[in-house]
Amino acid sequence: MLRRAMLAISISCLGAGFIAAAVAAPAGETARAEPSRGELVNESGRLRMLAERMGKAYAQIALNVMPDKAREQIAQSQKRFEDNLKFVARGAGTPELKSQLYAVTIAYRSYTLALSAPPARDSVLLAHRQTEQVVLEADRLTAAFEAQAPAGTAKIVNISGRQRMLSQRLARLYFASALNGNNKSDIEKYRLEFKNALATLDDAPLSSPQIKSELELAKTQWLFFNQAMQGIGDTASNIRNVATTSERLLETMDNITAMYSNSLKYMVGASGLPAWVGSGIA
Repeated sequence: MLRRAMLAISISCLGAGFIAAAVAAPAGETARAEPSRGELVNESGRLRMLAERMGKAYAQIALNVMPDKAREQIAQSQKRFEDNLKFVARGAGTPELKSQLYAVTIAYRSYTLALSAPPARDSVLLAHRQTEQVVLEADRLTAAFEAQAPAGTAKIVNISGRQRMLSQRLARLYFASALNGNNKSDIEKYRLEFKNALATLDDAPLSSPQIKSELELAKTQWLFFNQAMQGIGDTASNIRNVATTSERLLETMDNITAMYSNSLKYMVGASGLPAWVGSGIA
């Protein structure tokens, strides 16, 4: 009861004041330099992953598989989401970006309300509809930031960042299927997208030897995660394996995305456009 009461207080505070703070530059940060385009694509893209991670963890609680860990993941993801809204607001300098940031914030506000309900089959179904809406709006924001970057330069950051989201979406859909007894047909298209994107990243000219080493780790993590999703029966053991392997894959893809973002920032700042612009990545 105390946890629910505290969550209700937290959500009630997520009103107009929070929305205004997200769209405007946060106090004390107005004098700081605007984030780079790579950073903005990275961190706005992270919003997609965080929304999926909350939805995944919410379903995991309903399945009663490592529920305490799942609650911790929701709390961590909510805080990071709200911090990221403030961060990307520093780079939202056009009316289009401000409008899209507002749309993300409104969708997130509805999502937190859905996540405050006790996790059960029906409430998970409702919350997952909100997950899709938040991801859609965050994806539009990411695309808008990508369009602001020099032609094609931020595409690779977006592709890599989307892999983070897919690691969580696949797990969320698996859990939803286990909870509702549905088939897993929706999973296949995202499984294929993830696999194809790994190949795209591996072939990208910006993929340094260090990045390629991390990509090899990601491929290994993907094999474990994929095997977990193909486990026979929605047993607690299979669900636990999907939960843990999705988190390991997420961590690796997050490291890779940060490496792309940092490489892009260095290359653009040091020598203008990277050499691979126009090479087919864009």
